[in-house]
Amino acid sequence: MGTIEDVNKVLDEDNVQVVAQVAPALRVTIGEEFGYKPGTVLTKQFIGSLKQAGFDKVFDTSTSADVVTVEEGTEFLKRLETGECLPLFTSCCPASVLFIERQFPQYVDHFCTVKSPQQTMGALIKTYYAEKMKLKQKDLFVVSVMPCVVKKLEAKRPEMEFNNIPHVDAVLTTKEIAELLKGRRIELEKVKEENFDNLLGDASGAGQLFGTTGGVAEALLRFVSNKLEQDLGRVEFKEVRGMEGFREANVKIAGKKFKVAIVDGLHHLKDLLSNEKKFKKYHAIELMVCPNGCIGGGGQPISTPEIRAARRKALFKIDSKENVRICMDNPEVKKLYNDYLGEPGSRKAVSFLHTSKVCLKCD
Repeated sequence: MGTIEDVNKVLDEDNVQVVAQVAPALRVTIGEEFGYKPGTVLTKQFIGSLKQAGFDKVFDTSTSADVVTVEEGTEFLKRLETGECLPLFTSCCPASVLFIERQFPQYVDHFCTVKSPQQTMGALIKTYYAEKMKLKQKDLFVVSVMPCVVKKLEAKRPEMEFNNIPHVDAVLTTKEIAELLKGRRIELEKVKEENFDNLLGDASGAGQLFGTTGGVAEALLRFVSNKLEQDLGRVEFKEVRGMEGFREANVKIAGKKFKVAIVDGLHHLKDLLSNEKKFKKYHAIELMVCPNGCIGGGGQPISTPEIRAARRKALFKIDSKENVRICMDNPEVKKLYNDYLGEPGSRKAVSFLHTSKVCLKCD
């Protein structure tokens, strides 16, 4: 959705505000397109390069990942109470959604109803940010910078719009944004370092872990732990970390046992979903298609297991150094709910951020 030429054209226009959102994986992969070693963290340089290219605002998709975790965690706790639609599918991967819709449609209702971080950010820019800045939706052009080719298809889905105005107007992959920057003669090592813009720019460490497998599940578990155990809540769940295409973890929270599966690769997804007895023993299943998740996405520089390991290590290092590591402790997320959405799962949150209002009871 959208091309380099489309984005270049809109960057040169004066009558529209062009807003970029940057996926968490990009901060540890964009450098490879400019000669840096895999796993080099270039967050501020990358933001600076986007500003130099003409983007008016640059927001962090990891921030909307925090919002997604709050909404998803709230939904997960409700499902645990009712026993409906378990196990919960947690994923930011549109390819896994398409695969299940086409190959295992009977399991579609197991997906969390909240939109992906990309679409959640787009929706928040076109509503929350637009209202705060007194801008019309049509005067905003949102460009997602993503590690994934299928994100282009996700942005075109009919439920991802407000009255024919899409949440996201264009999606560029890692390789495409690098081509755009090079075309504008921008060099990462020479740009002025910048921070993400306020309002939708500060993310927790958990939100940044969405860039690799296990990270989405770990963010969810951090939320659940701190909801159920409060001051005793855990920050790290190393049980879900790893590089294997299929792994499972048993986690104890507030005296309750949670069984979680982490899956990447279509063959692993198919094997699990074809085994109903095995499938039903989990409380939550994280789904990805690309190897090791978004760090190995189809829009990323070509990688090997060693390169992906370096990228993954960098993301966990970022998380370990953040002062805020749990989604609901993020001040910007708190402000969003206090000023705009109300409670997690509120009518307004559901209207803007979810694809459906109810979870149908599963057979």
